[in-house]
Amino acid sequence: MDISMPQHLTLSDKILEVIENAIMSGSIKPGQRIIETEMAKKLGTSKSPVREALKRLEGDGIVEFVPRKGYTVKVIDRKSIDAFFDIFFILEPEMAKMALKKMNDAAYKVLDEFIEGMEGFLDEKDYEAYLTLNDQFHSYFYTLTENEWAIKISRMFHKHSKMMRSLSLHKRNRVFSSKTEHREIVASFKQKDERLVEEAVKNHLRKFKENILKADELNQDS
Repeated sequence: MDISMPQHLTLSDKILEVIENAIMSGSIKPGQRIIETEMAKKLGTSKSPVREALKRLEGDGIVEFVPRKGYTVKVIDRKSIDAFFDIFFILEPEMAKMALKKMNDAAYKVLDEFIEGMEGFLDEKDYEAYLTLNDQFHSYFYTLTENEWAIKISRMFHKHSKMMRSLSLHKRNRVFSSKTEHREIVASFKQKDERLVEEAVKNHLRKFKENILKADELNQDS
């Protein structure tokens, strides 16, 4: 695993970002143990800031502490997926409808730029850049709500969705299906219709969940 330290953050935040990015990208997989001494050695630091970062990730539900094993990445199983989407199907459409109330010409321009950017990365087959912009696209709606709780909650939910997406969006057919769904979401916003916005977002979430459940890496019986 190639690990390098970002330069613009405090030591604690740097370590958190490195470990979190490795988990979100799938470099450190669900169920995999994170050995503090090995991680500290790779990052050229002591165990203390690594342990602090892992405790923060535990608070977000990204890793869990297992007696006699230490920290491991939370396993993505059918039960956890169902529980996640039970809430996500409520939260995401409502946040989108809140964002709709704040929409203006400048916001529509930003949405068009997101779509053009994502499709450009797909044409270039730069899937990692596409996924990064995809995150920004979804986060933008929460920012538009101008609701601090919505923004805080979205950060936690989108960390978990990124973990699950590593089982879904990295599949090429899912990436291109997602492209159409994003266009449908933007089109619904431009029609300024709450019902259409809700339907477009829920459709996107349904397809997202379906593809996660089809993933080879997922143990459906767990």
